[in-house]
Amino acid sequence: MAGTVNDMLDRIQRGVAERDRILDSQWLFTANAAHELRTPLITARTAIDVTLDGHPSRAELLAMAGDVRGAVEHMQRVLNGLLLLARSQAGLAAREPVDLAAVAAAALDAAGARAAVAGIAVRSEFQPTSVTGDPILLERMIGNLVDNAIRYNRPGGHMAVATGPADGRAVLRISNTGRHISPGEAEKLLEPFLHGQGTRIRTEGLGLGLSIVRAVTLAHQGRITVDARTGGGLDITVDFPQNPVTKDARSQDTDSLQETALP
Repeated sequence: MAGTVNDMLDRIQRGVAERDRILDSQWLFTANAAHELRTPLITARTAIDVTLDGHPSRAELLAMAGDVRGAVEHMQRVLNGLLLLARSQAGLAAREPVDLAAVAAAALDAAGARAAVAGIAVRSEFQPTSVTGDPILLERMIGNLVDNAIRYNRPGGHMAVATGPADGRAVLRISNTGRHISPGEAEKLLEPFLHGQGTRIRTEGLGLGLSIVRAVTLAHQGRITVDARTGGGLDITVDFPQNPVTKDARSQDTDSLQETALP
């Protein structure tokens, strides 16, 4: 009897601890989201107050309008990111075959100009590998990974993108050079609005990219690992349950995945 009661109390204690962890996480997310929206609102309000304090010229009014527009666009990006994060956490609205190779190739094409301007060398190996899921969410997930690899790279750096089957799973791997990240920091990059040792992100990014990647991965019963590279940058691997390819996949003749690994 005593053992049964103790087991019940242990389960209650674990449940309370898990509830507190979830509530703390939700509070932190809400606070950070509110801060992300408050900052551009303050920017817009300040631009309006300063400009209208007197007799502004046409040039000053146009400058104010530009500042307000930039703040509104920032808020729109934050809200779009939050809505996409909520959608991916709610589950899949569509289920159809999606070839990761085709999606990754399209994402690289779309980001090619940005990578070229930054002097980032891109290596790729696309082997057709299909999953069942929401094509819009999967496209956004891979787009976020490519964007992250370019945005946080270094000038003249490298990135490598590869897809293919492995052990019955459909695998996507993206590696990039960049600043040094400690192993303990890497996993925290999956949290929304966080960077490194739990500090807020203050960059041109919104801090939602990798948290959306994780949410989309989990919605598709996938797994994600984020590893800090010894020389700086990240090595991110996402894998899903694999399905046979049911539509044409875009492939590219390149070296093997091992040879696309960054130096």
